Amino acid sequence: MHAIFFSLDVKMQLGNPVLEVATDLNSRAEFFWSHGLISDSTYKLFTSACNYSRYVIEYYRDSVSPICAKVYSEVSRETSRFVDKYDVTLDVCIPSVLSQSKIIVPQQVSERVDVCVEDETVNYINRCDVHRVLHARLVGVWKWDVCSKRRSSERIESMNG
Repeated sequence: MHAIFFSLDVKMQLGNPVLEVATDLNSRAEFFWSHGLISDSTYKLFTSACNYSRYVIEYYRDSVSPICAKVYSEVSRETSRFVDKYDVTLDVCIPSVLSQSKIIVPQQVSERVDVCVEDETVNYINRCDVHRVLHARLVGVWKWDVCSKRRSSERIESMNG
């Protein structure tokens, strides 16, 4: 009887998959509009003049057209940075200066969701002890981040031919 040894090289990647660029990204306009985050006129622009998948592709190619810049600027203005665009019913992680207002004007006590979990995750995953435990080496990057422009760009390029 002979013992057989083999090694298994396990790699890990964190993130949400993009299954189909047009469907995954262009649903954003419908979601924002149906939740009252953007006006009817902005929705019309966002679905006809420059949809979100077109904007993202142009952005990663560093060639955002004037119409897409205008549409995305309007969408950003209407949605504001104080709305969590993935769960519009949640609070958002706001800068400490703004969060001080909650101390002055206490809110009603209710079940809370940790809206800063993304920031906490980035800090946790970038700790040296976590890198050692996960056998992770950051090659070519200074730190792990939620979205990597280079990786996202590569995925979009591969999906669009």
